[in-house]
Amino acid sequence: MNRFQVDLTGMVDLLSRHLYSGPQVYVRELMQNGVDAITARRQLDPKAPARIAFLVTPDGLEVRDSGVGLTAAEAEDLLSTIGRSSKREPQLGLARSDYIGQFGIGMLAAFMVSAHIEVVSRSARSDAPTMCWDGYADGTFSVRTLPPEEGLSEPGTRVRLTARDGMREWLSFETVSKLARDYGGLLPFPVSVRSHTGQDAGLNWSELPWRVPYPSRSERTSAMDQYCEAVFGFKPLGHIDLDVPMAGLSGVAFILPDAVAPGMHAHRVYVKRMLLSDRTERLLPDWAFFVRVVADSTLSPTASREALHDDELLEATREALGAQLRAWAQKTLVSGSRMANAFIATHHLALRSLALGDDEMLELVAQVLPYETTDGPMTLAEAARRGELVYTTTTEAYRRVATVARAQNLVVVNAGYVYDADILARLRSRGWTVRELGAGDLVQVLRELNPARAASTVTALRAARQLLSRDDCDVVIRAFEPAHVPAVLLQDREGEFRRDLRTERAQQDGAWGALLGALDTAPAAGHARTLVLNDEAPVVRQLLAASGPVFEAGLTSLYLSAVMLAGEGLRAREVEAMNDALAVLLRTSLVEVMQ
Repeated sequence: MNRFQVDLTGMVDLLSRHLYSGPQVYVRELMQNGVDAITARRQLDPKAPARIAFLVTPDGLEVRDSGVGLTAAEAEDLLSTIGRSSKREPQLGLARSDYIGQFGIGMLAAFMVSAHIEVVSRSARSDAPTMCWDGYADGTFSVRTLPPEEGLSEPGTRVRLTARDGMREWLSFETVSKLARDYGGLLPFPVSVRSHTGQDAGLNWSELPWRVPYPSRSERTSAMDQYCEAVFGFKPLGHIDLDVPMAGLSGVAFILPDAVAPGMHAHRVYVKRMLLSDRTERLLPDWAFFVRVVADSTLSPTASREALHDDELLEATREALGAQLRAWAQKTLVSGSRMANAFIATHHLALRSLALGDDEMLELVAQVLPYETTDGPMTLAEAARRGELVYTTTTEAYRRVATVARAQNLVVVNAGYVYDADILARLRSRGWTVRELGAGDLVQVLRELNPARAASTVTALRAARQLLSRDDCDVVIRAFEPAHVPAVLLQDREGEFRRDLRTERAQQDGAWGALLGALDTAPAAGHARTLVLNDEAPVVRQLLAASGPVFEAGLTSLYLSAVMLAGEGLRAREVEAMNDALAVLLRTSLVEVMQ
């Protein structure tokens, strides 16, 4: 059996430069090593000091911690073996779950900014002298024992980095201060950053910000608003406390003041109070895109410690957080409070998305979300109390019938926005009386002509139907308000599909035409369109009294105008027909004027 041959120089370069997202993570890795060392020492001595100190020097950076330290043998075994970690060695530390780092590769991140790493350490587990480990980016290292006068006076570790060419900025006081604050700002013990010139930066919170007690709810709300502005840069509509004990998770969800597109998640997640990432994904269900979360947890990170490991615990955590956000919505949105109204106005899309997969939220959306209707804004529940819930699946269809339906006291819901038609379909499956507006619905509520007037229009109606039959369009005459609307075009969705299919088929030949013919298997079920002429409109009365070319041109003009009002563009043939009709009407008018 042969062993793999490993190029240490290439391995160090591969892991240090390509495992991590960028050089900035070296600060986190050094802090993490210090935190884990302090955790191990406090297991031996609960009263042991806990501190991490950064010192920016003229040629690099020095990091000290008061942790458990290492002996020379431990350093040679652990620091010099890629993938070897003291967190997996029970005799050297605690159970694995007590540590942030687990993979034995964290020190490699420092090689992105330094070609030489010096580790000086004194162990708290033995009386062994202080040791010094020198590692180089070419994969070489050495370990030696220091004489007492050069050693550390107490247990702990000191790491020195010498800046690579072109990387000095990453070891500057300003950069180190910012990175230490970002990554270690919630650590429970002091972290300091100083420079050789005397500059000093204080970093830590004494407690997780969302766990700090306040005298009143309003004071806590104000403090959370300020924290959100500092972390995310916006003032939230409100906040929701989060707690998932099984994942050791606590935190706060801040409600965005502006709507965002679905799928935009960027949460700030800490693992054992060390920042994992401020762009963590997969923490919340996809529908919860209306909040940004700051949370601390004991969830498992990936090897780079820049994302969460997507395991069963994370899935369970995601479900638990989703349940807490749903519970908040169910309690808050029915209150009618200013918060509820602001949330609904801003995040109605998120509510619609949530309603698609959750029956409880579906009922909530039906109760609280206002919809555009022909009788003014109202919820679906309010519309349903009027009787059968009738809706259009497109905004264009709604606008086409809204004016006439409103005048006839017919309540129609505009379900033409994203998710709306699916929400209404789900309500129908749950027993609600819901259906899409059909072409016959509006015709039925419009007033029929009296017998004498109907008899006088028979000839004109027959001619109109014959003329528009080529467009699969029926014609009916009704009297309705408002009188300034001369005609309304009603469409049947399935009929429109068949109409377009047949139009396309007529323009094709060969195999493609045959294929389109095979798709058109539905039996004829009336016309795809219905043009309703309004007998209350003076222009329609004039049209019905006309004959010959003027009648044909006038009807064509009304029909194609109704098509455009329905939000459809005219085909080339229809544009030509409109121009011809207008030309006829214009010539007739000019002749009458000249006479």
